Amino acid sequence: MGAAMLLAPMPLLLLASTPLAAVHLPARCRLRLQLLSRAAPEAASATTTTTTAPDNHFSVEEYLISNCNLTQPQAHKASKSIAHLKSRSNPDAVLAFLADFGLSPKEVAAIVASNPRILCARIDRSLAPICSELRAVGLSPSQIARLAQITGRYFLCRSFVSKVRFWLPLFGSSERLLQASDWNYWLLTSDLEKVVEPNVSFLKECGLSARDISKLLVAAPRLVTMHPDYVKDAVRRAIQLGVAPGSQMFRHALSTAGCIGQDKIDAKVAVLKESLGWSQEEVNLAVSKAPRILVASEERLRRNAEFLIDEVGLQPQYVARRSVLLMYSLERRLVPRHLVVKLLKERGLIEQDRCFFNAVAPTEEKFLEKFVVPFEGCVPGLADAYESACAGKTPVQAE
Repeated sequence: MGAAMLLAPMPLLLLASTPLAAVHLPARCRLRLQLLSRAAPEAASATTTTTTAPDNHFSVEEYLISNCNLTQPQAHKASKSIAHLKSRSNPDAVLAFLADFGLSPKEVAAIVASNPRILCARIDRSLAPICSELRAVGLSPSQIARLAQITGRYFLCRSFVSKVRFWLPLFGSSERLLQASDWNYWLLTSDLEKVVEPNVSFLKECGLSARDISKLLVAAPRLVTMHPDYVKDAVRRAIQLGVAPGSQMFRHALSTAGCIGQDKIDAKVAVLKESLGWSQEEVNLAVSKAPRILVASEERLRRNAEFLIDEVGLQPQYVARRSVLLMYSLERRLVPRHLVVKLLKERGLIEQDRCFFNAVAPTEEKFLEKFVVPFEGCVPGLADAYESACAGKTPVQAE
């Protein structure tokens, strides 16, 4: 009986009140009891003081509407990614930080809508350091808000600021970086070491300057964020178009090759040869003058070519040397300006051999100053006829 009593488990309360040194227990058990005894006073005090307990009345969706200025559909969508929130304490702290940082309620709403999990961010560990570093590189609070909206959840990644630092010298200004990022947010999310840096180095080897690359990213925003093998293939296709690396038009040829594949390039070249009777040399000449003609639709290329040859009476070789003509709008530019030039030639007001390209290339303002306003007295109704043609209406016959 005495032995049985000695082997029986000792009540936890008795152990808690008995000095540990007087009880012969394994070391692991004694350590666990020490931890329990230390935690007991804290637990006791926690029951007698106010704690940050879950708010049984807290609704994520209602909070997003009333405190973050989201619409009901936005709040419903955003609430799914932060449904685990049980208290408003951290979201309140985040909203207070963003307001103190200088963001307007509209900017805050846009950020939260694009990345609701920002309400769960640790201010001291992520949000404050990132915003502070972005301010240090020259971004305003509003620009930071736009970046946060564009990049969403990537905004709080540790590598985010380093990517902004990498791109700023290339773009030359934070506003240009924001514009390019708006078109391609992968600029600030792609792997710098494995993707972006190798691509930028390769493009510099091809003769592109930092400014060329920044302009290239405006025309073809995704090119530098593609796999390096794709970029090398795009360079190869650009060279095959007859545009040499380092030439003035190489950037345009590369942006074209980066946007469309070889199959589409071949289809556009076939249309040009068929519609204009061009040889491969003339195709290469046309592309070297205006590489972006290969981005135009096959229908536009065909219709413009037929109008320039059949209606205006231009020679195919003339079009090859001024191939940008194939990119202009037929209805809003080529047809209305041809009408004006034709009327002026019929009345002997301009030379019969006046270069058609010189009438089509200028801006709208310059065209009016040179070909319409000076002849309004000689050709009443000229401006109305031109305006009607631009609107796609049958122009009123000028007197």
